[in-house]
Amino acid sequence: MLKSSSILLSLFLAVNLGSAQPIAEQSRALEVYGSDLFQGQFSRETFTGFNPDYQLSIGDQVHLQLWGTQKFSETLTIDTQGNLFIPEVGPLKVQGMRNADLIPALKQKVSEKFRNNVEIYANLTTAQPVKVFVGGNVRYPGLYAGHAADSLLYFLDRAGGIESQSGSYLDIQHKRNGEVLREVNLYDFLLKGDLSTRQFTDGDTLFVNRRKNVLAVSGAVHQSYQFEFSENPIPGKQLLEVVHPLPNSTHILVRSVKGGQSDSTYVALKDIPQHQFAPGDTVTFIAESQPKSIEVQIAGEHLGASRLILPYPSTLSDAIELLEPGPLANQPSIAIYRQSVAQRQRAMLAQSLDNLERKILTARSATAEETEIRANEAEMLLKFIDRARDTQPKGQIILSGKDEQTQIHLEDGDTLHLPKLSNLILVHGEVLYPNAQVHNSRISLHSYIENAGGFSDNADTKNILIVHPDGSIDSAGNGKTRFSKLNFVQSRVQTLQSKAQPQKTGSRTMLQPGDEILVLPKANVKSLQISKDVTQILYQIAIAAKVVLDL
Repeated sequence: MLKSSSILLSLFLAVNLGSAQPIAEQSRALEVYGSDLFQGQFSRETFTGFNPDYQLSIGDQVHLQLWGTQKFSETLTIDTQGNLFIPEVGPLKVQGMRNADLIPALKQKVSEKFRNNVEIYANLTTAQPVKVFVGGNVRYPGLYAGHAADSLLYFLDRAGGIESQSGSYLDIQHKRNGEVLREVNLYDFLLKGDLSTRQFTDGDTLFVNRRKNVLAVSGAVHQSYQFEFSENPIPGKQLLEVVHPLPNSTHILVRSVKGGQSDSTYVALKDIPQHQFAPGDTVTFIAESQPKSIEVQIAGEHLGASRLILPYPSTLSDAIELLEPGPLANQPSIAIYRQSVAQRQRAMLAQSLDNLERKILTARSATAEETEIRANEAEMLLKFIDRARDTQPKGQIILSGKDEQTQIHLEDGDTLHLPKLSNLILVHGEVLYPNAQVHNSRISLHSYIENAGGFSDNADTKNILIVHPDGSIDSAGNGKTRFSKLNFVQSRVQTLQSKAQPQKTGSRTMLQPGDEILVLPKANVKSLQISKDVTQILYQIAIAAKVVLDL
């Protein structure tokens, strides 16, 4: 039990303290820009082609062909003095020579011996094998074999790539005999495609220095990463050179930690080039925009366009003036469905289900028999919870009168539904034969249920909902009267004597053309509290999604 409590406490802290997560922790959650560069792709292929600027070195092999008055075809190796020895001609110094200059140099050398009718062709076939030390902030420092023409990326990839949390992508040194031959900034390759192709020799060293200054960038940008910069403080102009904000970005929120105190700054996008950032800042690009118009979808019995573009702000009455209702439109029962309301309904349902699940899993039993009963009951309820989580609330806003049409402002993405006039009464839920019946003002609620075969064994006869075409809901169960077969007979007699007056609940008609009768199921569980919770959830689902979910 103590272990379970510790786990629940850990989960609680993780969820409820997430918003207070230190800036450093938030930054660490973002990937480092360039960290996906080393996935083994470079190390799988050695460089076998030779560009014109490749410089010949000791150990390279050249295939030489002569034809005409002299015939010769053989692969020659550049010796330790850097010479290529041509039989009957002599040595030619080629070490350090560009690949593009090899054939002209060979032609000139051969022509010194054979002046007429000798053609020549040469092809560099194999580059010098080399071994290069890779050290510093890489995953696996060591000595790695390759070829002189292989790129710096090949050897870094062989070493497992740069340690993204400690190594620099901006400061990589290629050393030979203790001297720095070149300094490489991999952002030039990532952002521009530029990469130095200087050759390696045996014993060269690649050294990855420690990471420099980092900004964590997210929000309305094309790429959310930790970006590295050389300067401190970091000029805003450099930030915009590596980060590409989305077209709708208007501001940035800068969070900093100074002396153990957090601080936030709000900067307009146009002012970023003049702003300076401290290493470790988190930068969130924000799209601040006020809507000039809103889009509203029209569904149901409507002859006009399926979407309306209205100026912001607009009310429901503004939209109604532009509607083209069909001949069977029930315009007084127009409904609004809103995404934000549906999300809120979904969140409230999820909270109720979480509370129910917690009570089920923490319930205690006094006896072994009770434990077995509770286990079977818990299994049933947990399956019910899983199905209930899949319920999709509709997000309907209930309108009680015309005055509200001028008061309620529409949101972008709202859906207006014009229901169709109907003279049917739908009966479903816990009845034997769910069906649609023609509305008859002479008969009662009980008769409609009777015409649907009556209640099922699992029906909660205290909880019957009437859903009206405008989405409003009345409860027909008052918690006192339990409807039975005898009640049905008595009700039928009373209905025939009622002078065809429709029944009312309060001041409004209970059953109107187009209404739906929802009979909710019973919560057949032992615990009174859990039974109340399940009943509440059944109500939530019926009201939010207009469906009856059975246990």
